[in-house]
Amino acid sequence: MQLIWEVLAAAAGTVAFSVLFQAPPRHFPYCGLVGAIGWLVYRLVGLWTASPVLATFVATLVLTACSRWFSTLRRTPTLLFLVCGIFTLVPGAAIYNTAYHIFMDHPLQASEAASTTLKLAVAIALGILAAYSLPDRLFGWKRNVDTRDSAPL
Repeated sequence: MQLIWEVLAAAAGTVAFSVLFQAPPRHFPYCGLVGAIGWLVYRLVGLWTASPVLATFVATLVLTACSRWFSTLRRTPTLLFLVCGIFTLVPGAAIYNTAYHIFMDHPLQASEAASTTLKLAVAIALGILAAYSLPDRLFGWKRNVDTRDSAPL
């Protein structure tokens, strides 16, 4: 039951971030769904494995694939859904802990927190990269180009 509330909160938070990001209101449900799917995958993989880095990678991969699919479905740039949806996976607490330990002059804890932050950031970047390397045809894009649409040079 708690997982359902977390997924609903992730969807609401993503929609709220979409408002701040000034996404068109007609895309709010899809942005919320992308954020909710990302958080659900993160939590389910987190239950399966003890590695938050692996959970972040898999969730980012799925979230980016969903963003690409919704962008095809809604004829909107992928970044609209990706930037709003990734909000749930950004390692804000790890960044805060890194800064806190730096300012409190705890070098050992600061380096440990910075290492965790860097691992999570790399997992997000690799998840996005892996999802963008998938063929466009998987998401409904067609490569048929009509030569009559080309302007003469």
